[in-house]
Amino acid sequence: MSETLALIGFVAIDNPKCSYGFAAEDPVYEKAIAECCVIKESTSFSNGILLKCIDKQPLFPYLHFSQFQSFDQCSTLREIEEVVKACRVYESSLFGTYEEIYSIQKTVTTNADSRLPSNRHAGYIVIGFKLLDDSSKQQTLEKSWLSWSGAREIYKYSPRTWSLRRIGLRNGQLSSHPFAYILMCEYGSILHPTNTIQALDMCERLRVRNCGHIGLYQVHTTYAAETSSARSATNSLAASKRQAMMRGFSQDVESVQLQSTADRQSRMRSIRDHSFQYPDGNFATYQY
Repeated sequence: MSETLALIGFVAIDNPKCSYGFAAEDPVYEKAIAECCVIKESTSFSNGILLKCIDKQPLFPYLHFSQFQSFDQCSTLREIEEVVKACRVYESSLFGTYEEIYSIQKTVTTNADSRLPSNRHAGYIVIGFKLLDDSSKQQTLEKSWLSWSGAREIYKYSPRTWSLRRIGLRNGQLSSHPFAYILMCEYGSILHPTNTIQALDMCERLRVRNCGHIGLYQVHTTYAAETSSARSATNSLAASKRQAMMRGFSQDVESVQLQSTADRQSRMRSIRDHSFQYPDGNFATYQY
């Protein structure tokens, strides 16, 4: 059993009512960002990314991929279900909890490299599958997942310049989930300008196989859970900066002492001599 569960949410296009008659520039994006804020506040939440589909006229413009620590799977499932309810997702959006059951690791990664990608050239090929026949055949189906999911072809024909990191098959934890299986292929530079056209072409070739819902997604936003120690450190740092300031005074401006009349006259004479390069004797009649 995996130590983490993932909330995968396909955000669909909807027509929400706009208050005061003002329409949002991109209501789907604003809705997805609002959902990220709700997901981030969950207790078991670890880290997550918001993916943006770059296909032409996508069915699901945005995709949530959020990981949750699963020390107790039942409680984590309930927590994720509460998060989905709090998000108030659109009726046409598809949200569900998934666990990774099989994976192919392309390269050996360390703990630091196992984090979710964050650079703008990184992306995913995401394929969702629905079961049409009896679910009792799932165990037999999972044994041959490399064939029917397209993972073998993706692994074989992905160019090295795409930087394939891993391919993972995830299984839905509830029968009510929209997709029984989701295949996620993670790349480090699939959306580099020199690779984008070829990546879109591969997705079109996979669609010909009618193997499921396919989308090419780009990493749009990454976010992680803020630990309590990080919050306290931030608060203490802000407090120390505030305490250093004194009311009524600015630290950037030093206090200037008042000069006497004699000092001011001496300073003016030195400036005059430096400017005209004449001795003081030439200005005897103007001495105070």
